[in-house]
Amino acid sequence: MSTMHQKISILLPLLAAFILLSSCEDATAEEEKSPEIVYLHPEFTMTIEDLKEMTTSLPEATRQAILAKPQDFLELVLKVSEEPEILTILVDKNHALPEEWEPEDRVSLNDYPLAVSRKDLSLSKAVMPHVLALNDAAKADGVTLLFSSTFRSWTYQQGLYQRYVKADGQEAADRYSARPGHSQHQLGTVIDFGSITEAFADTKAGKWMKENAWKYGFSLSFPEGEEAVTGYMWEPWHFRYIGPDTMALQRDFFGDSQQRTLEFLHDNKAQIEAFRVQQ
Repeated sequence: MSTMHQKISILLPLLAAFILLSSCEDATAEEEKSPEIVYLHPEFTMTIEDLKEMTTSLPEATRQAILAKPQDFLELVLKVSEEPEILTILVDKNHALPEEWEPEDRVSLNDYPLAVSRKDLSLSKAVMPHVLALNDAAKADGVTLLFSSTFRSWTYQQGLYQRYVKADGQEAADRYSARPGHSQHQLGTVIDFGSITEAFADTKAGKWMKENAWKYGFSLSFPEGEEAVTGYMWEPWHFRYIGPDTMALQRDFFGDSQQRTLEFLHDNKAQIEAFRVQQ
């Protein structure tokens, strides 16, 4: 073998090794440039950066609670998204129901073993199993729940609001009464209990509701000290059925604020759906 051939034989393995090493380095560099995408939940194509962006406008305590347990948060959001829409429709001072809107499955409370203050009360039939469970639990603890106000039509609320304005002026009325279309009562999933006054909070029924209503999916809509958030004065008698999953979302991540919970779901509904894994 010539000297030239010997040199080539020696260099070829070295060249091959160099090429292989370069390929590995290129692959490593490519991996560093394109890190693996990590999704937070198997049903969502959402990363932690996506969730950070979605929660930017929330109060810091709420945001940190969500980012600390993102999978638990998204699991609840998933469950809530599969519930009937009526449970989470945002009805407040900025979001109204149409004049003709009312639950199609409305039933009279006279058909159930409930204590009522008047005979014209009705609710959505869909919430009645939960209403009965709530009522039975209260009875078991020696508490009688008096159902004082339930579904109100747009027209009924209009008359009620106008009477309050005439009596106290519009500015005062707006603190404790919803304008027509803006009342949660129109949903047929809301109950006013007892005296419909702040005195209810100190009654046996009021104390029981404060401690136990959430266990059955009922949320206090207008808590004490939250008028700047809800737009309304404290109403310890006013509870809306939002379901156990939305209730858990409210308590675990939104500082037990119904308003903030429903606002988040409303404002991010389309975005949340866009992140859902397509079946």
